[in-house]
Amino acid sequence: MNLTKSVLIFFILPLLFLATNAFAASEGGGSSPWNTWMLTWRVINTIALIGVLVYFLKKPLVNFFSERTAQIQKDLADAKEQREKAEQLIAEYQQKMAGMEKELEKMRAELRKTADSESGKVVANAEKVAAAMIESAKLTAEQEVRKAKIILKNEAVALAVEMAETLVREKIDEDDRKRIVEDYLVKVGGMKQ
Repeated sequence: MNLTKSVLIFFILPLLFLATNAFAASEGGGSSPWNTWMLTWRVINTIALIGVLVYFLKKPLVNFFSERTAQIQKDLADAKEQREKAEQLIAEYQQKMAGMEKELEKMRAELRKTADSESGKVVANAEKVAAAMIESAKLTAEQEVRKAKIILKNEAVALAVEMAETLVREKIDEDDRKRIVEDYLVKVGGMKQ
């Protein structure tokens, strides 16, 4: 809103209202000049108070909300980046597992060729080793995925706790702190008796 509109709304319109009120009072004799002047001063005081509040509080409020918005956007970007890293890690482990399956297929084919010339004991032994390797690889991959999920969850919880702590610190004033301390002292005093 530009300066002209502000002046029109806050000063000229109330003065026009007062002038019409004073004119109506003098014509009809319904209200005394004292009431008109009291109303005039009240309107002027209200306009002055609103002007002072707007002048002094506009910039801090705008700064606070813009900084808060920027911080939230930064936190969201960080969380998105961490999620993408975790997804990449999962994809890498899945590729490794797919590669292990191919390796195992190669090993099985070679063992089959060798098994024709050797006894069935060797084949059975190789199958056990392959299964153990697959199981070990699966367990290792699952553990790494769980570890990555736990790390992400811990970081998300830490971020949420930090944001909640910040909000609580901003919202609790001195009266609330005193009331909490007094409630605590009453509870502790009640436990000792």
